[in-house]
Amino acid sequence: MHCPLPCSCPSDPALLPPDPFKPFIIFSNRHEIRRIDLHRGDYSVLVPGLRNTIALDFHLNQSSLYWTDVVEDKIYRGKLLENGARTGDGGFEVVIQYGLATPEGLAVDWIAGNIYWVESNLDQIEVAKLDGTMRTTLLAGDIEHPRAIALDPRYGILFWTDWDASLPRIEAASMSGEGRRTIHKETGSGGWPNGLTVDYLEKRILWIDARSDAIYSALYDGTGHIEVLRGHEYLSHPFAVTLYGGEVYWTDWRTNTLAKANKWTGHNVTVVQRTNTQPFDLQVYHPSRQPLAPNPCEANGGKGPCSHLCLINYNRTLSCACPHLMKLDKDNTTCYGREFKKFLLYARQMEIRGVDIDNPYYNYIISFTVPDIDNVTVVDYDALEQRIYWSDVRTQTIKRAFINGTGVETVVSADLPNAHGLSVDWVSRNLFWTSYDANKKQINVARLDGSFKNAVIQGLDKPHCLVVHPLRG
Repeated sequence: MHCPLPCSCPSDPALLPPDPFKPFIIFSNRHEIRRIDLHRGDYSVLVPGLRNTIALDFHLNQSSLYWTDVVEDKIYRGKLLENGARTGDGGFEVVIQYGLATPEGLAVDWIAGNIYWVESNLDQIEVAKLDGTMRTTLLAGDIEHPRAIALDPRYGILFWTDWDASLPRIEAASMSGEGRRTIHKETGSGGWPNGLTVDYLEKRILWIDARSDAIYSALYDGTGHIEVLRGHEYLSHPFAVTLYGGEVYWTDWRTNTLAKANKWTGHNVTVVQRTNTQPFDLQVYHPSRQPLAPNPCEANGGKGPCSHLCLINYNRTLSCACPHLMKLDKDNTTCYGREFKKFLLYARQMEIRGVDIDNPYYNYIISFTVPDIDNVTVVDYDALEQRIYWSDVRTQTIKRAFINGTGVETVVSADLPNAHGLSVDWVSRNLFWTSYDANKKQINVARLDGSFKNAVIQGLDKPHCLVVHPLRG
């Protein structure tokens, strides 16, 4: 039923037609993903033994569950049976394995078959196919601390929250990254817009603010703003939010609860589940949470007219995109990669990026955030083998990896103090680096795999930067 403001719709199940699909809540409590029957209240464990699961979402028609782990820095998926149970032990797989730092928000596009996630430390939004292929950077730049993400694929709209200290806000764009705009700004003392969800029936967004401890609602364009609930005992540090029927559901860290209330008035606050540890994300598994619509990308096996990645744009149109290592041609449908070799490589302490020289917010390669990266000081690139080399002054190592994120390995790990200079000799296939401490102040050389290490120049003061020009001898 449609309910215009300011009336309140009844949420009494007795007033609604019978529903053959039994809804249940899926939520994470860091180390497990659990299932709660929405009517009976009993719960079971879907996925045990996790490290630190934050965000989760599902694809109902494929009976799949997706979740992020910010310790493993990976995105996983697993199958659900009809009764909500997980397929046997080990019944899940990694879909995004490399280049993640802190994926705190996750959303499944159930119409075009894509997965979106926000990176709160890398300050960007990425997208890939549901199996993790065709991955690319969707939005970057002027994103300070994104946290939650939500979609309405029926209209091609993407929403996300940003904890930017100078301007906490909620932004929107098309699901192809176009038409970006701010639809809500926190004013006065600011806020912490945390969890975010979509009311598909009313075409509204609901979000929770962890600073004012309140739940708010607004239309897709940010108008029609209302305060649903504030200052309740079970709304004292909310994290995630979702909807089902006429009720809003949320997790709260201070009381370790899952609670619900009327989505318009905030009345009838009820504790759905108490947990021993902090509850994180939650979703209601039900067809009403993934309403169907025509898929503009349906042709050509889900690619539409695109050679690689098809994304839903506004008003049920589409846009083509290219995975990392490729670029969109002038026809706006075809991706090419062999000629696209120019990119800017740079490091900033705990990550390494390679971006398009003409568009610095387009990542040519995935961001390097392997766990061992702690204090990257210098980086170089070998075009022949397409490997990146970097030194880490804290761990006193030189490492390398392929630009697709695979093959991370240590090539030099001993006697490596203050390696602030590093350079690849791409002709003779050697690696040069500087090092100095109280005893050794020198420039070193080794093969690219770290073998045959030797000092070539000694007796320096504090050798710092280094560059080679092998074509000049």
